[in-house]
Amino acid sequence: MEIQKVIERANQLLTEARYTKSRIYTYNWLWKKGIFSYMNSKSLVDFDEKVGKECTLCFHDGGSVTFHHRDLIKSIDVLVNVFLNDNLGKRMRTPAQYPLRGEIGSAAHDYFESLKALGVSEKKTIRRYKKRVSNFVEYLLENGVSSLSGIFEDCIVKFIENRHYCQKEYIGTTRRFLDFLYKEHLIAKDYSYVLRSIGKNVKHIKTPSFYSQDEIRQLEESISRTSNVGKRDYAMVTLCSRLGLRVSDVANLSLKDINWENNSINIIQYKTGNPLTLPLLPIVGNAIIDYLRNARPKSTSNKVFLSCRPPYGEMNPGSVHNAIAVAFRESGVNFGDRHHGGHALRFSLAQRMLDKCTSPLNNWTKL
Repeated sequence: MEIQKVIERANQLLTEARYTKSRIYTYNWLWKKGIFSYMNSKSLVDFDEKVGKECTLCFHDGGSVTFHHRDLIKSIDVLVNVFLNDNLGKRMRTPAQYPLRGEIGSAAHDYFESLKALGVSEKKTIRRYKKRVSNFVEYLLENGVSSLSGIFEDCIVKFIENRHYCQKEYIGTTRRFLDFLYKEHLIAKDYSYVLRSIGKNVKHIKTPSFYSQDEIRQLEESISRTSNVGKRDYAMVTLCSRLGLRVSDVANLSLKDINWENNSINIIQYKTGNPLTLPLLPIVGNAIIDYLRNARPKSTSNKVFLSCRPPYGEMNPGSVHNAIAVAFRESGVNFGDRHHGGHALRFSLAQRMLDKCTSPLNNWTKL
């Protein structure tokens, strides 16, 4: 298909998806600087997936991609989706990269392959481990340790001491990695004992954050319901503050989960997989109705909450948490060092119910 026709169709889809004029202009500018320039240099007229891939490879510089080149690549991905599927595709995010460089990085690759062979989840567990091990490898390289033989107690201890967040998790992951290196005879000494002794001295006391009923009311009332974002965020906040739902369950709430006739919400909890039925309180139900009628974008998705920006994708737990955190910051509530997300609302509700000895608690103990 001629590249001009693909771009014309892409512009039509962007307009239908209600992208702003400035964003559509940016896409056309990127196509002019990227795919158009490439195809002209190759005397090409017709565009297909192969041409798009070849052009994309031109923007890679030794495996790294600049921000400008990343935008050019995204613009080409849009055209490929239009050519293959007649749609814009999902909003693309560049995944975080965790480099594993040098001799130590190569050993780390072998470590992760051994975890895969044991059936450890690559999507969740190994990805978390890779981030921490990558930080360990980069720390060693920055401090002049480029070989496995250069690993000693002092650099291990200093690395852990420099981890101000998630220190317990770093201790566990690094200890398991060092244990692997020793068992594979890649290092001469079992340094995992260093982290076992450190781990015993690390205290981790998680104090749940609690907000009073007045603070919760201030938060709810501060959310402006004159905008689409405000209507959506208010409904999500009330689901957490009045029903105690997790942000994952708010994000996954579907239209069929709400029984309007019986005024109830029936879900399968994302975290536990257990069914849960909760009463649809008037304040929550009215907030959801206001959002569905007046603010929710038109979509084929059956999820209740959608992004307010094109292409109006489904919300995820992270975006729900961020929306609640923003509402907290703009509410004027002095949260200080307290957490200010969905879990804090959930715990505050549970604490108030315990203080009042609310009965029955059967449904709430299932949360």
